[in-house]
Amino acid sequence: MENMLKFSDWLIQLDPSSHPRELVVEVSTECNYNCVHCFRNAAIGFRGCTMDLDLFTHLLEEASNSGVKKIILSGWGEPTVHPDIMDMLRKMKDYGFYVVLNTNGSRLFEIAEDLVSLEIDEVFVSIDAFDVKLYSQIRRMGDFSAVSKGLEKLRNLKLQNGGVKPEIKSIFTVNKLNIGEVSKALEYARAFGVHEIMFSYYISYPGGHEELECMNSAECREKLRKELEKAALKYFETGIRVVQPSLMPTTMRRCPFASNRALFIRCDGAVAPCIYYSRNWSTKLFGVERKIREVVLGNIRNSKLIDLWRGPYLRMFFRLLFTYMPSCLDCTLQNYCSLTLSNEADCWGNKPSCAHCPYLHYLSYCPI
Repeated sequence: MENMLKFSDWLIQLDPSSHPRELVVEVSTECNYNCVHCFRNAAIGFRGCTMDLDLFTHLLEEASNSGVKKIILSGWGEPTVHPDIMDMLRKMKDYGFYVVLNTNGSRLFEIAEDLVSLEIDEVFVSIDAFDVKLYSQIRRMGDFSAVSKGLEKLRNLKLQNGGVKPEIKSIFTVNKLNIGEVSKALEYARAFGVHEIMFSYYISYPGGHEELECMNSAECREKLRKELEKAALKYFETGIRVVQPSLMPTTMRRCPFASNRALFIRCDGAVAPCIYYSRNWSTKLFGVERKIREVVLGNIRNSKLIDLWRGPYLRMFFRLLFTYMPSCLDCTLQNYCSLTLSNEADCWGNKPSCAHCPYLHYLSYCPI
């Protein structure tokens, strides 16, 4: 009966060879930006940390032993501010992992040569505007020209070396301020060697910049639809891939973490099912405030990664992979249902519940 679930009259057993394939690793919660849409502003009792090299090396050993093939450096901070970031990238490549770096791009110019020489597989750069003033308004303390110079250097180094790595991708967080910038993204991407752009809704939170939320405004959603249409027309001349959010939530859902067999590792070694549920914080989607309670499966300091995958995560993995849960964000009762006010439980008896997660509903995207 080990690794077996019971649903009504059915017994469902996990394949004994099941294992995580990807990890999203948070090496630091420090950041040199103060973006208006950052989750950190909504965190409850947030405690920053930086992963030391010993723990990181132990994590790589655990990942290798568990069959992980891909590691993404991302999280509630900026990976490139870690003092040992280049050693970490080098160690991951030495282990043979497919390596992805998610960054705000502020240090790209400094590390571009290393990214190319190490053949880092992918680099995701967050860019939310192409106007210097607007960029600074959204990505406070950021420098748009520095990001552009970094991308330009990366592009030129790849051309000089005849290489294709790293593949450059971009994430654009949509809000009411930058909605008019969406259709400009493909021209910028072509000029600076970006191969793919992910458009993702800004996730509002209580006490934050709720006035910037686009997904809760019919007018803003219509503007986004038109901007995405303009962008789509440029696909054939630019060849830039575009990933766009659902304009509104529907029952069509997919968990990016479960589908990719991925887990999230916090900087303190705690293992969570995803980045969204890795800490205590609050969101406000479509006017409904929700408390997110952290979901921690264990810690790699004292548990084997494969045991956490096949043990504490087992039931949650099944429900996420087969979407065995209600669809809260398009439910007519969402404004009145007390169960949807947190992720602790839902009307199907799931504990915890992912039924109102914007990533599940294709409203926002993860770099995995």
